[in-house]
Amino acid sequence: MSSLTTALAEIRAWLLEHAPRQASSLAPGLSLPEIQARLRSFPFAVPREVYDLYLWRNGSGEEAGLFVYHHFLDLDLALTDAALLNDDFWVQARTQEQQPAHVFPLFDFDGEYFVVPVTETAVQAAPVFHVGCDDGALTRAFSSLTGMMQAIAASYQAGLYTLDGEGYLHLTDPQKFGEIRRQYNPDTAPRLYAEGW
Repeated sequence: MSSLTTALAEIRAWLLEHAPRQASSLAPGLSLPEIQARLRSFPFAVPREVYDLYLWRNGSGEEAGLFVYHHFLDLDLALTDAALLNDDFWVQARTQEQQPAHVFPLFDFDGEYFVVPVTETAVQAAPVFHVGCDDGALTRAFSSLTGMMQAIAASYQAGLYTLDGEGYLHLTDPQKFGEIRRQYNPDTAPRLYAEGW
């Protein structure tokens, strides 16, 4: 079992125990041939970690997020959003800023994404970047998808998430989450949001 698979199993176990509605919103994973068929039209190679993620589950409902309020995009929706994020305007803007030109979205909240860079050649893992909804700028948020899921799993286990009265997940201690995120991802931005995480 890979470190990514272990972290995903820990996340699902926590959700099953503490947030069953979120756990039930996770769609069944896709088979490798299904993933390959859907990605055939995408002009870039996604990191192999992305395959592992979609083998595990194929997205979550919009009301449920693995990472605070960001929902996990199903592969078809990720491909649709990838077309928007990789239009000429954004590619040119990122290139001018010497950032990865092309990206693949995994998590979304109202136009704010967590994405991985993509190239013509497949790699095992790639950093996960936060894309702000205001200016589209990329901020290195996690060292890899594995580092992201390890930080989220550790945050669940540390009691940093709770459900509100309507059953939505909330982060109770952004500062502590920031510490855990940087523990698993030391080469990333010191802060993603003003709250400290």
